[in-house]
Amino acid sequence: MSQVFHGNTYGADVAPERLSILFQLRALLLLLRPETQEEFERDWNSAVAVRAKGYAPPRLVRVRALSVPTAWALDKNSEETEEYVEVLQAEESQVEQTRYIQEIQLRKHARSLESAMHRARTFRELAVRMEREGIRRPVYLVDVGAYGLPYRMFRFDGHHRAICARFLGLERVPAYVFEVSPPLPMP
Repeated sequence: MSQVFHGNTYGADVAPERLSILFQLRALLLLLRPETQEEFERDWNSAVAVRAKGYAPPRLVRVRALSVPTAWALDKNSEETEEYVEVLQAEESQVEQTRYIQEIQLRKHARSLESAMHRARTFRELAVRMEREGIRRPVYLVDVGAYGLPYRMFRFDGHHRAICARFLGLERVPAYVFEVSPPLPMP
């Protein structure tokens, strides 16, 4: 039986809360998988703020499964949040003209229009599914408070889920929140 997070009605200013033991066990398994560290390092090495500071990728050393404010999951890349929400709000006939397609998918990621539109359809379907079924997969966050970056939480998986949660008015999302080793400069 899969666990589903349906959001909460209390405010985002409430401290994080532990998720069920099933989510806790899944979090520990993620920490043990080398692929989790590899995925984190790929995203870490491509982050502009990280490169500007010259930090080598830290090691993921601990993880907790928590219900956290949605804003935590949107902190990294927060400047793009409205472009992502815009495509979820757009009428079907207007999707191609959204900034999500024109600026993010076509210009920033250099995708073809066909690929960009496919991504938009998939993204919009995710929002519908989340509204109907809840959030099935937590967002992956890393607490980087000690790193002096312009965000406290470094998200390396779950951007679209976090955007959909915001669009749906969910104040909280399930998250695997990783802690990392202390900062080290790039070699």
